[in-house]
Parts: sequence; C-alpha cells; structure tokens
Amino acid sequence: MTSDPGSTAGPPGHVPVMTREIISFFSEGEPKSMVDGTAGQGGHLSALLSRFPDAAMLAIDRDPEACALLRERFGSNPRLSVHCHSFADLPAALRERGLGSLDCALFDLGLSSAQLDDPDRGFSHSDEGPLDMRFDRSAQRLTAFDIVNGASERELADILFQLGEERSSRRLARRIVRNRPISSTSELADVIRKSVGPRCIKTLSRVFQALRIAVNSELEELERLLGSLGGCLRPGGRDAFLTFHSLEDRLVKLLFRDSDEFRQDKPPFRTPAAEEIEQNPRARSAKLRTGFRA
Repeated sequence: MTSDPGSTAGPPGHVPVMTREIISFFSEGEPKSMVDGTAGQGGHLSALLSRFPDAAMLAIDRDPEACALLRERFGSNPRLSVHCHSFADLPAALRERGLGSLDCALFDLGLSSAQLDDPDRGFSHSDEGPLDMRFDRSAQRLTAFDIVNGASERELADILFQLGEERSSRRLARRIVRNRPISSTSELADVIRKSVGPRCIKTLSRVFQALRIAVNSELEELERLLGSLGGCLRPGGRDAFLTFHSLEDRLVKLLFRDSDEFRQDKPPFRTPAAEEIEQNPRARSAKLRTGFRA
C-alpha cells in the first residue's frame, strides 16, 4: 500500500490506469463510503484505501481468483469488504454489508494484466491456451470454445459484428465454421490470419473481444449496473468509469447524457496522458468518464 495517490502499486505486471485523475475527482468530496466495482488485482483499490483513510470500502470482482488475491493483499484491513460477484449485484452487496448509499463508485471495465497474461484463461490471441475466456470459471458454463464450435455461421457473424465491430464478420464466421473443431487460441488466431492476411492484429483483437463479451454477457451486466446505480449513490455522489472500447463507452455516455439521475462532469471524458501511455501501452484505449448523482 502506498501513500502516493498516483502510484501504480499492485502485483508485478499490474498497472492501474489514470489513478491520479480518479483520486483527484473523488478527493473533492472527501468520501466516507466507496466501492471499487472491478477491483481486479487491487491497483486502484490500494490508492483509494491510502488516500481516504476514513472511508469504508467495498471491493467487487466476479473473478474468484481476483477475489482471493484481494483477500490475501487486504484481508487485514477492517475498512474493506470483498464481494465476489458481478458489479451488477451492487445493490445486494450494499444491503448485505449495511453500507447504505455510497459517496463514490469506481468501475474499471478493462481486463486485468493477470487475466490477459495467463494463457490458461484464453483471453489473449498472443499465447497458446484453451478457448475459455470466462471471468468466473467456477460458475459459468459457456466458454469461447462453445461459441466458436457450436454457434451457427450466422450467429458467429452477428457476434463478431455486433460485439467486435468487425466488418469482415461474415467472411471470418464462414472460415471459422469450415475449420471446426477449433480448440485453442492459437488455432483460432491462425484461422483468422489465413482469412485476413498477415496485417490482422486489429481483427484478432476485435474477434477475441467479441467472444469475451459474449461469454461473460458483459454489456448485459453493464446495463444492469447502470440501471440500478442511481439507487446506490447518495445525491451528489460521484461515479467514475474507465472504458476501453466503444460499446461499453457508449452505454456509460448515454447514462450521463440522457438520465435524469446523473449529470456528467466537464470535460465529459479524459484520456491518459502521453507519459502514462508510454509507460503503460495498455492504457492507450482508455477513457475516463466521470459524473454526479443528481
């Protein structure tokens, strides 16, 4: 744990994004109750606990491996409760822990380095691993293998187009179906390379993104959270979202733009400074959107 609010404290390889900006936004209100709704490896959480020593903190993550790490790192902190469920279950988590309405809420919607860098999780097209992509391997049944090998060609094309915004979705779906069974990340990546050509890194990223979103119902879970968030924050409470692709960012943008319950901060979003991107290239696609409960 560190006293520097801009610190990137965390396990090796883990670098939380835009920590200084988040701490600065929350600091204006001196919160007494907070949630890190996607606590992951605890990078942001460590900075929040250090900067706000009087705040009760709820840490949420749907990945049991992340929850185990959080309990190991912070288990002795009496101000912290760890809730191992989807952030869409925030209202129930608050009731269980008697926290009432929150002063501040943070949701970092990106993958953690631990998830990306573990080949056994199957999130990355750069490593050999099973087609898994589940956040919760203890409870979720559907895997990327099931979708890749079980969905119809039309269903696959729709997933790639709608969740990956991939223009070549029909051609890719056709090629995937023709090459079944596909059992590993490297086999799927090879099929995509043969379909698109050697300059295919963006297509690979979009395909893997689409499958991950589908496996974990990410947009549905985010919509559930956004629909209930107003009842979880006190009037004037602050919320911050880190988004990493246009689909989730659009949902958060609509919350601040169209909801009577929230008003957006100015400017409506921020992006990482060039220095941060240089030090942490995975931050390059991040957007920080902040707002207030009306």
